[in-house]
Amino acid sequence: MKKTLYLMRHGQTLFNQQKRIQGWCDSPLTPEGINQARSAYAYFQTEGIQFDGLYCSTQERACDTVELVTGRTDYTRLKALKEMSFGVFEGAPEYLHINRREGANSFEDVYLAYGGEDIREVGKRVEQCLRQILDNEPGRHFLAVSHGGAMWGFFLGLELVRYPTLRFSNCCILQFEYEDGVFELVKVIDPVNYEVFELEDSFG
Repeated sequence: MKKTLYLMRHGQTLFNQQKRIQGWCDSPLTPEGINQARSAYAYFQTEGIQFDGLYCSTQERACDTVELVTGRTDYTRLKALKEMSFGVFEGAPEYLHINRREGANSFEDVYLAYGGEDIREVGKRVEQCLRQILDNEPGRHFLAVSHGGAMWGFFLGLELVRYPTLRFSNCCILQFEYEDGVFELVKVIDPVNYEVFELEDSFG
């Protein structure tokens, strides 16, 4: 049975606003982040989209976002959907990010040396988590609220090479169709500006 997954980033946080590195550490949604989540709520209401299952990472910013986006509290918190850890750089100004390898499209494994995670491993844990949900949970429409780095790791794991410049703004939504173990990216949704980009790519 074909299922639909809406994979979404949380709303803007205080650390986003202050341009601080935010991985496993947490900060609350800003008023703008709350409004972004409310825009996502309005999008789903306008489109008549109802969810059979709600999931989010265990971090406050994701939990608050899923509640604002759905008006519901019957969601499941999953550690596998957490953001990438940046080790000792957690909470530091973003300008202290380690330089990427030339030509790289992610931080790869550079943060392992500082107590953080390899983004490829982050992508694997997110993918395994989402596959478990889609393969085993009843229903057809699911929302998962996660984080920019975690979503990018998942994106890289699926080898979405056609979209190398795609970036995930706060409350950006990736809409996938999932059937027989294959993810098909069909839309990228910016609910804040009510813009929908139709895509076409499949990944097993």
